Amino acid sequence: MRDLRIFRIFEGTNDILRLFISLTGLQNAGKHLKELQKAFKNPGGNFGTIMDIVNKRAKRMVGVSSAPSLDQYVHPSMKDSAGKTAKAIEDFGFSVEDLLIKHGKKIVDQQFLLWRLAEATIDIYGMVATLSKSSKSLSDGIEGADYEAKLCKVFVNEASTRITKNLAYLKSSTEKENIESLKDASKSVIERGSVVQRHPVGF
Repeated sequence: MRDLRIFRIFEGTNDILRLFISLTGLQNAGKHLKELQKAFKNPGGNFGTIMDIVNKRAKRMVGVSSAPSLDQYVHPSMKDSAGKTAKAIEDFGFSVEDLLIKHGKKIVDQQFLLWRLAEATIDIYGMVATLSKSSKSLSDGIEGADYEAKLCKVFVNEASTRITKNLAYLKSSTEKENIESLKDASKSVIERGSVVQRHPVGF
């Protein structure tokens, strides 16, 4: 009974932990952006750093990936999945930067966007973990390694699709409209103290 008290503190645990995941990661990314701001204030002394940023942004604009290769860390048969994982990490990094540049400290109030970001984070973690496990099994010749590899490829493919969708939502005008509608609906429920619509059988 003593341990059950935690539920009063962590009510809605999944939502809370997703916000924790997003905000913890954004905090570290925010520190990195501050360092970049300092670099731009002294371009002569930080020319290499600035050019690296410019090159990455330029490649992104023309659709050329600048993601670091993960091939050296995985079994040769898993290179395709490693490429998708690297691409997801790269897209995630740019999305985080865009959110911080746009919202700054007010990002803490963008819970719908943070939820999407957390979903992508969780999927990337899963991709890396399954790739690592599968590659280890293949390299060691463990029985059932091919079976693990098939499951890993399926997971990476599906996770890659989910990540692309969740990151796209961060910039979607439709998603923005949905968020505003949900905010208005929430305010109406709070003001009324109950659901706004009538019960379908008249209660």
